[in-house]
Amino acid sequence: MIIFFSPVGVASLFKNFPNFVQGDIQIGCFGKTTAQAVRDAGLRLDLEAPQPGLPSMTMALDHFLKENAKKEANNKKAEK
Repeated sequence: MIIFFSPVGVASLFKNFPNFVQGDIQIGCFGKTTAQAVRDAGLRLDLEAPQPGLPSMTMALDHFLKENAKKEANNKKAEK
């Protein structure tokens, strides 16, 4: 996962890696302006903070990881 805290960070990604392709890489960000920069860059935004009840990136990331672990566990059960 790549987490951005400012629109400048998003621009820096493409400046330093002009051929960057997101693929399976998850993208997170903090703040509405940064979220818009991620979307404007054509990236898929997987985690956005703050959210109601999750005021910090740490809390949002912890919640995101726990939810993804539950989904993966449920997918493994469904495969059996």
